[in-house]
Amino acid sequence: MKDQGSERMPDEAPRDEAVPGGPLAGGDWEASDEAQFRAVEATLEAEGLRREVDGLRHALESHPVIDMARGVVMAAGRCTPDEAWRVLVEVSQHTNIKLRDIAQSLVDGVEGPSPAPPVREALNASLRRLNATRDGSGGSPQH
Repeated sequence: MKDQGSERMPDEAPRDEAVPGGPLAGGDWEASDEAQFRAVEATLEAEGLRREVDGLRHALESHPVIDMARGVVMAAGRCTPDEAWRVLVEVSQHTNIKLRDIAQSLVDGVEGPSPAPPVREALNASLRRLNATRDGSGGSPQH
């Protein structure tokens, strides 16, 4: 006598047999879930690393411009590199413009059009505060 479970149409899936990856295969679903989780985790980590690399590339590209802008501020305000950096940061914060964009406008303004009025005003105000701090503490501007 033939087993009823073994008679089936050719395109019919087995009824009681363990299908690889199926629920009767003994835990393959859990292994599959773990593999999917690891794949998603690796994808997210790779995306995070891509963003970090892009940010570092951008920083390397903007670093020389920021250094040149520090030189412009040092010459205009007769200040140290650290003071020039603080001035640039303050101007960026007060104008809500990215520091690299502030730096680019200052560098461009050496031989081209002056920076926009809000940047000029914030720069002048920051340099005045720097000089007032020096005058109040007995320090004098460097030449």
